[in-house]
Amino acid sequence: MGLRPARTIREAQGQQWARISTSRPRKCYVKGAPRPKVRQYEMGTDQYYTTRVDLICEYPVHVRDNAIEAARQAANKYLEKTLLVDNYFFRVDKYPHLVIREHSALGVAGADRISKGMKRAFGKPKGRMLRVNAGDPLFTVYCNADVVSDVKVGLTRAKLKLSGMYTMKVSDISNDAFNLAKKGRAARTVKVKEEIKPVDATATAVPGAAATAASGKDAAKSEAGKK
Repeated sequence: MGLRPARTIREAQGQQWARISTSRPRKCYVKGAPRPKVRQYEMGTDQYYTTRVDLICEYPVHVRDNAIEAARQAANKYLEKTLLVDNYFFRVDKYPHLVIREHSALGVAGADRISKGMKRAFGKPKGRMLRVNAGDPLFTVYCNADVVSDVKVGLTRAKLKLSGMYTMKVSDISNDAFNLAKKGRAARTVKVKEEIKPVDATATAVPGAAATAASGKDAAKSEAGKK
C-alpha cells in the first residue's frame, strides 16, 4: 500500500508512541520502528551572524518525516543557490521521535469485503513524525540583515511542503552572548550528506570473469549439441 495522506496523522491528539531504546532494542516498547527520512539537520556555515529568522507553528500539529525532508531540501536548495553556503546557517530544530502506526489493509481488486480493515486497530510501525506545539520553531536560519528577504523566500517554499500554518519571526541577535562568542572562533562549514545509491553487482563484475563465464556456457552448449 502507498503512502497515506497527511490528514490521517496531522491532528495532535492522543498518547505519543515513541518509547524506543537504542542501547537495548529488544527490551524497548516499540519494535521495528523505521529510521527517520531526514538526512541532515544542519546546513550552511556556522559563524557570527546578526539576524535570526524562525519558522514558527501557529497551532499544534503532527508533521511526517518525509514532509520535513521535502521542506528542508526546498529551502536549502534555494538558499544555497541564492546566498551561497558561506552566508547562512540553516537548522532543523525538531527531531521525528514519534512512530506512526498503520493497520495494513488490502486495496487490490476483489478485496471489497476486507478492504477497510478492523476498526481502531493498533497497527504496526510504518513511519516517523514529530509534534510541533504552538509557538515552537521548526526551522531556524541565521543570516545577516541584508539577506533577510531571500531567507523569507526560502522558508516560504518550505512552508508549502508542511502541514499546518506557520509564521516567520525575525530577531536581532547581534548582541546575543552565545552569538558574540562565535566571533573568535573559526567558521564551521557543514558538508552536505550525499545519498548512497546501491551498486549494481553486474556493473562491478570483472570483465574477464564475465567473458570466461560466457565462453564456458558456449562450450557447454556445443558439447550438448554433439551428444
